[in-house]
Amino acid sequence: MRLLLEIDQGPALDRRILRQRGAETYERVHHRAPAALAAACALGGRRLVHVSALGLSDGARSAFLLSKLAGERALAASGAPYSIVRPSLLEGKGGYGAQWLRWFARWPVHFIPADALGRIAVLDVADLGEAIAILCEIPASAEWREVEVGGTVTPTIAEYLALLRARRASRAAVRVSVPAWLARIVSHACDLAHFSPFSFGHLELLRRDNLPRPNLLPQLLGRESAPLAVLGRGEIRQPAPVTLRRPAF
Repeated sequence: MRLLLEIDQGPALDRRILRQRGAETYERVHHRAPAALAAACALGGRRLVHVSALGLSDGARSAFLLSKLAGERALAASGAPYSIVRPSLLEGKGGYGAQWLRWFARWPVHFIPADALGRIAVLDVADLGEAIAILCEIPASAEWREVEVGGTVTPTIAEYLALLRARRASRAAVRVSVPAWLARIVSHACDLAHFSPFSFGHLELLRRDNLPRPNLLPQLLGRESAPLAVLGRGEIRQPAPVTLRRPAF
């Protein structure tokens, strides 16, 4: 997935791969590419807005997560004015991961890793897009170097799948707890087969809270995120149309 917006102050970039394919490696895409772009921005005095992810840490065992962390650090060391945006799980029609989650949620049985107990601040992708656009209009400053954003609803992955299923079915799915060791084997198998968005890196993220601290989305938008609260049989409310605005600082 790639998003490159040319604006007066510089580019906004989101370039990531879920799995490595040939020359398209984590090191090249997540680390060296942002580093090169940041170096170019430093030379040209341009600001870089980089979309990363929540939950990155030195303790990660996934090469996917470690490469994204290396990319963030390359930006910080480049000397370019920058903002790193870290969103939580995105909800939106047409998204690769979102489509898979909606499909899986319709199953009558939900297989959940036993240690997938972390909470996720589910965020509508339209809110993320609006927040990035507003951020690009704000002058670069230390205050906006690290921007973590998420929604107000914070379910576990099991609870989120239940909410998604309730949009289309009146009967709740049977929840089956998958032992941690078996879930890890399945995640590695999915990585080898390049099958589904389930990967070892995402399994690591599901094991701990994936929440923005602090959540700067309300400060950017001037409101809370579009609600994903349960209505009736569990329908997730769709966001109302919004008007792009620059926050008053």
